[in-house]
Amino acid sequence: MISFFVAGEPAPKGSTRSFYTGGKVITTNANRRTKDWEMRIATEAQACAAGTGRAHTDKAVRIVARFVLIRPKSLPKKVVHDIKKPDLDKLIRAVLDGITGILVRDDSQLVDIRATKQYAQANEQHGVLIELEELP
Repeated sequence: MISFFVAGEPAPKGSTRSFYTGGKVITTNANRRTKDWEMRIATEAQACAAGTGRAHTDKAVRIVARFVLIRPKSLPKKVVHDIKKPDLDKLIRAVLDGITGILVRDDSQLVDIRATKQYAQANEQHGVLIELEELP
């Protein structure tokens, strides 16, 4: 099992849009913060891989991701879960893109994905806790 925490404000992997111009295909992302967030995830994944001395796996993998979001000032302190953006599936897509090629060869290896999102409680760091486990 590999476990690591990425501190910072989780950024969802927004929709992409491609267009053809000047003989090239240009792809843009709806969220400008996604690239930086994926790089933070990749950096922490590389540090974790270096710490364990293991290269990426070729086996089936389970991933558990626990997202802790910045609490809006308007949200009552007792509320942990609220139905607001960002979408959980877009948050997990950014994580998968961040670990691909570092901890897993390809995201098709992920056969079990578990993810939660909640708002930070007092003195709780926002970010994402990622746990990866190879399956037999």
